[in-house]
Amino acid sequence: MPLSSWLRASIVTEKTMNRMLLAIVLVSCTLSCSESVTEVQLEPALAERLQETLDSALTASGGKGVSAAVVMPGGEVWTGVSGISEPGVPITPDMLFDMGSAGKNLFAALVLALAEDGLVSLDDSLQEYLPPLPHTDGTITLRQCLNHTSGLYMEVEHPDSPFRQPYDSIDFEKWWTIDEIFTTLMEDPYFSPGESWHYSQAGYQLGTLIVEQVTGSTVPEQIQLRLLDPLNIHGMLLDLSEPIPSDFDIAHNWVDTDGNGTAEDVAARSRNWINSLSRILFYTTAEDFARWLHGLMQGAVLDQASLDEMITFVFPTPGEPMLAGYGLGILEPAPGLLHEERMWGHSGSIDGYRAVAMYLPKYHLTVSMLINFDGDEEEISIFGELISMLVDHVSSGD
Repeated sequence: MPLSSWLRASIVTEKTMNRMLLAIVLVSCTLSCSESVTEVQLEPALAERLQETLDSALTASGGKGVSAAVVMPGGEVWTGVSGISEPGVPITPDMLFDMGSAGKNLFAALVLALAEDGLVSLDDSLQEYLPPLPHTDGTITLRQCLNHTSGLYMEVEHPDSPFRQPYDSIDFEKWWTIDEIFTTLMEDPYFSPGESWHYSQAGYQLGTLIVEQVTGSTVPEQIQLRLLDPLNIHGMLLDLSEPIPSDFDIAHNWVDTDGNGTAEDVAARSRNWINSLSRILFYTTAEDFARWLHGLMQGAVLDQASLDEMITFVFPTPGEPMLAGYGLGILEPAPGLLHEERMWGHSGSIDGYRAVAMYLPKYHLTVSMLINFDGDEEEISIFGELISMLVDHVSSGD
């Protein structure tokens, strides 16, 4: 049950302290050992093949730019980039891209971390924390919010949603409140809680309110403290409610704004509208994205029991042929979509950006990729090429 005291924000359990101490040890080992690991395990020939694969796949796609990263089974990291951010400005490894819905993976992990510390339970209902909201069944649980079995309407599908309007007619500066979203963009639920599956942003939006309530702080602050600090990841841009600091280099995003088949650089447009409609849009480099997912799946952030909850998938996912199943903020692609190998992670699709990161449990291998243009088929093609090349490499022992 939630506590009203703001003191809850400063609770640091023994488990959390132990996790932080372990992180310090791991980071120290990484700093002292990473050079030799990289030299031994990531041969120059493999790095060259990865870069060639990235270059040729981007060229074949006709896209603008791509940033990718791989965390090998031994923990060493490869990064590669290709293409441009804007004319005359190539993509660099330290450029950040919008993760889109891939931010759900971070948010769900945060809820699980809070559950480990006793601040919430996955089976808590919305009505235990929040006042009644339009078109919202108060008996929906946090678990149902995270695995999309809540039945909540997906406001992106509403006729008045900005996502349904001509691009140039969007009020880019508008900052949407939760009240506005649930009174103007929501409709009746698709089904009663737990009866089926339907992807919906709404459950995650409500989840952010609960996290803020039980911690007394913000989702970005809690993600950094509880998830990223233990992995020594400090380069993600998580708080989009404030102006972006000048030291963050954001890759320009390209959108076909008028449907004429030619993408335009829209980086100068405000993203207030889309950040506020999501509430969990984050920016990342490909390396940090890959390191995050790899650390998560390797058990460096959550207990094994929490990971087991996370990868308890809903099968099937009606109306989503590209998904084999969906867990708690983590998805399993349909077999053959990217490769025949089983993999877990998340993807994101938002105007001018695509993001995807996948962990292959059979090989303990993680791959991430970010692009700065609209192209779902192109994203699948480029990412699939990287996955195929890496699986061939690790399975053959080359």
